Amino acid sequence: MIVAQSRYWRAQARKGAQSLTLTVLRDALPAELEEVRDLRIDIPLEDWNRVVKYARADRKLLGGILLDFAKNKDRLAAAVGHDGLYLELQQVVADATVNLVKEERLSLGPVPKEA
Repeated sequence: MIVAQSRYWRAQARKGAQSLTLTVLRDALPAELEEVRDLRIDIPLEDWNRVVKYARADRKLLGGILLDFAKNKDRLAAAVGHDGLYLELQQVVADATVNLVKEERLSLGPVPKEA
């Protein structure tokens, strides 16, 4: 099920699954971004709060968090480093969060402080 989508990104959640998958939409990418076409990020819903926290705050921290979940780690830096892809990623994260909360698959709360 598609939870959120932009020109370059799609957030999907399988029914009953406890994770969300972010993928780059291959056909929409310009030729200079061909290297990120197979990027796929599977994020457990229990870690989604961390993604939301840094989506609008810090590009490097968000990239570091997403690196833990990316299937093609070498392609993530190019995606987060490209301004257009990054801005759309931020929007898809926000839209997906709203939709997951509406569907009661996610509840937001404070992120526990790391020791």
